[in-house]
Amino acid sequence: MPALCRAAAIATDLACGITGRRYVVRASRFVLLRARRDVRNDPTVNGEGLLQQWVVGLTPRLGRICVVDVGANVGLWSEAMLSAARQAGRLADLDLHAFEPSAFTFALLSATLREKGVTLVRMAMSDQTGWAVLHVVAPGAGTNSLHSPAYADSDMATEKVPVTTLEAYADRTGLDHITLLKVDAEGHDLAVLRGALLLFGKQRISVVQFEYNHRWINARCFLRDAFDLLQPLGYRIGKLTSAGVEFYPRWDADLETFTEGNYVACLPEISHHLPAVTWWKAGLTGEDSP
Repeated sequence: MPALCRAAAIATDLACGITGRRYVVRASRFVLLRARRDVRNDPTVNGEGLLQQWVVGLTPRLGRICVVDVGANVGLWSEAMLSAARQAGRLADLDLHAFEPSAFTFALLSATLREKGVTLVRMAMSDQTGWAVLHVVAPGAGTNSLHSPAYADSDMATEKVPVTTLEAYADRTGLDHITLLKVDAEGHDLAVLRGALLLFGKQRISVVQFEYNHRWINARCFLRDAFDLLQPLGYRIGKLTSAGVEFYPRWDADLETFTEGNYVACLPEISHHLPAVTWWKAGLTGEDSP
């Protein structure tokens, strides 16, 4: 191994001298992300569409498939969920709730999902109820957030939006069990999970998919916080990929990359039926493959 490292160091120095460090860094980053299975945030390649199909397939026939889409934006994810249920012949079983706080974006969402049997809610999700300030990067943008971006201009548009918790919404609407919770809250994802703590504690949520990226920094949150919240309640956590879920035995510092990706937390009986990907670090730290 030392000889291989020396050869790699020499090759890297030569490449930097020939092409410049920028190109070497970008090429190396591409290789690293590819090896870690960190791909672009596209539902057709990142496993999101597959997870929808897997969840529908795992739900017993004639059973209710309750899905909550937090951060629905213009409705693309919800439309894909409807398609997955339709293709499986389960559209009648699907009970889909889509949340979007921005007035402008909610109008687009309503136009997309109107008369498709979806419950549309113009609210943000968090760990408390009330009102909050939405920072509007652009009308209808998927990056609008309850957290001010680090690059925010002093004249960035804002919007006062209503906020609820998943616990409060479930109690108010009688949602006894949620099959799949999808969270894409642009850095506010952990607060959404905390707002469902009692539901997780009673295992009233089978599967949750949440986004993790550099916007968690604006919220001063870490992926470790999600592990600390959900693992003690019996949930297994892993990264969603197009080949399956890369489950982890526990949080590890190498996971804290703030690289765009979607993570899955699910009950053990669900995880055993999902396609799994072996973590690249399994066995290197005395850990068995999860």
